[in-house]
Amino acid sequence: MAKVKFDPKSPDMTIVRSVVIQRLREDSSFNYLDSTGAGFLPYVDVSGSDISKFCFLAHDVCWRFLCNGILAPGASGQGQDNPELPSFHLTPFGRTFINTGEWPVCDPDSYLARIAARVGTPDQTALAYLRESLASFERGSFVASTVMLGIGAERVFLLICEATCAALSNASEQQKVTKLLKHFPIKPKLEWLHRKFTELQTNPPKGFPDNASLVVTGIYDLLRTQRNDLGHPREVPPRPEPEDVYNMLQLFPRYMQAAEAVRDALKQAKI
Repeated sequence: MAKVKFDPKSPDMTIVRSVVIQRLREDSSFNYLDSTGAGFLPYVDVSGSDISKFCFLAHDVCWRFLCNGILAPGASGQGQDNPELPSFHLTPFGRTFINTGEWPVCDPDSYLARIAARVGTPDQTALAYLRESLASFERGSFVASTVMLGIGAERVFLLICEATCAALSNASEQQKVTKLLKHFPIKPKLEWLHRKFTELQTNPPKGFPDNASLVVTGIYDLLRTQRNDLGHPREVPPRPEPEDVYNMLQLFPRYMQAAEAVRDALKQAKI
């Protein structure tokens, strides 16, 4: 196991957080706030210093996870011998939270860095809503997380619509689409874009994704539906499952990546 380097003189909380999460995933005996920090030694390189500084900051991370419902007091599976702090255990939500998947929702910095690496220059407004979604997910605010993700997805969708409209070669069609985009309802825009992308699949511009119609319009429609379902008043309070929100956060980067590929292709083409 490769150790993560940590400088006690210039501590990086992102490193501390990632190590705590890694240990929670891999070390089943990690169920106690040990002040010695010995359990972190297999995971972190403190460059010849003692582990105490890292351990102190790791406890800060654990306290935040306790406040957010990722951890709970009491060591699981040990009866009543350790029912309180400093013993702790992962909650059911906590187990979903630390699940890495392709996109690590438990590590927003890494999640967003991977998007920047794959997308290049992602839209900052869409990223702002995505950050809110990730932060809400960590707090266990799953309705808020879903709604924020849906708004971010809509921002990306509208950018695709604008890029597609700008690439139209038929002036009459472009005029009609321009009017369509000025109206508020999303569904007519989605239906138009789906039809247009389906047409383009027969003779796509260079760099246009083969699965654009499915990935871009399909994933967006899913995220939009979830957002609308939770974002409107209802008689029964909304209770989205953590696993469902987690799965949508796994889908969003693929949607964003495909959307950017579409926009790049359309910058160089007339359709």
